[in-house]
Amino acid sequence: MSDTHTPSEPGAISMKDLARQANCSVNTVSLALRDSPRISTEARARIQKLARDTGYRPNPLISALVSTRRKSAEQTIALITKFERPFHELEGPRYFDLELLRGMKDKASELGFRIEEFPTMLPDSPSAERLTNILLARGIRGVLLFPSGHVSVNFPTLDWRHFAVVAAGFHASQWPVHRTALDQSRSVELCLARLTELGFTRIGFAVSRFFDPRWNYAASGRFLVWQARQPKRNLIPVVPCDQEFPTADEFEAWVVRHQPEAVILMHDAYLTGLEAVNVKYGWDIVPVVITSTSRLDVAGAPARPDLLGRASISVLARELYLNHSGVPATPEVTLVSSEWRDSARLVSQAPKAGKTHPSTPAGTPRERTFQTNH
Repeated sequence: MSDTHTPSEPGAISMKDLARQANCSVNTVSLALRDSPRISTEARARIQKLARDTGYRPNPLISALVSTRRKSAEQTIALITKFERPFHELEGPRYFDLELLRGMKDKASELGFRIEEFPTMLPDSPSAERLTNILLARGIRGVLLFPSGHVSVNFPTLDWRHFAVVAAGFHASQWPVHRTALDQSRSVELCLARLTELGFTRIGFAVSRFFDPRWNYAASGRFLVWQARQPKRNLIPVVPCDQEFPTADEFEAWVVRHQPEAVILMHDAYLTGLEAVNVKYGWDIVPVVITSTSRLDVAGAPARPDLLGRASISVLARELYLNHSGVPATPEVTLVSSEWRDSARLVSQAPKAGKTHPSTPAGTPRERTFQTNH
């Protein structure tokens, strides 16, 4: 490995200086500073202490250059998932997951990396120790934690000392690692600002208590702050459901009871449910989305999982280029914002355009269930 001190700094300690003082090769010093298991624990500890005592600091620009040169053969990033099946065997379109993966692959390819999935919830998935050894044996230093499976199921505990690791979303909340996330608080803020501007006052927010933690309560938190400033007659609680999605009956009952003028939706399943309620009762409650969706006819600040995927790779590449590994002392969160988009329907149905409030319907909601793809 090339010398990584900064020549312009008088008295700077170089890797060659460390090697001379430790009476070993520059390559051994390099391996020790990367905490590589290729040398003994004692040697690593001795050289790392020497580096600390002498004030050695690597030059990140040279480290990046060395890393780039090493990628003459495409390097692999481990994509750790906790789906119950491999990604390619999952049923349904799963728009969010597919767009997130597409963004990751596109950015990785631009930077000279390839992505390989390592499922961790299959019957034959390796243990955390075994997976650590597999990644090390293959020279894989970058690990990306993909938001997958149940949010309460943890990722395996790898020996993070050997890897640069980034989590997409909040499924890896047990690990204080660098992560990327959708700025759902900002998305809700954009929705509320535009709806208020158009004269909407009774605004609902469709999110279940089950799903809320996946966004670290950012969306509901912003909505509740806004609600705290509204008159009591305009307050609409979130959908009272502890499952991932309410049944269509539960959702319909919530709409009928509170009769919102517009509803901020966090999943296409709610969009389908709201359309069914509108058809049944002859209403025109306006949907506004913050979810990723292929529906271009709906207003809102839709999430861009492809951009989240690209940002995840960018942060991980930065850590690899800087030769960082392990759980950081100060983890960072990189937020990916959405942009507002209007729709003709939203503008035409706004209260300022003469929209009337839905009247209380007659009859009892029919028994149905949501059909979801997620």
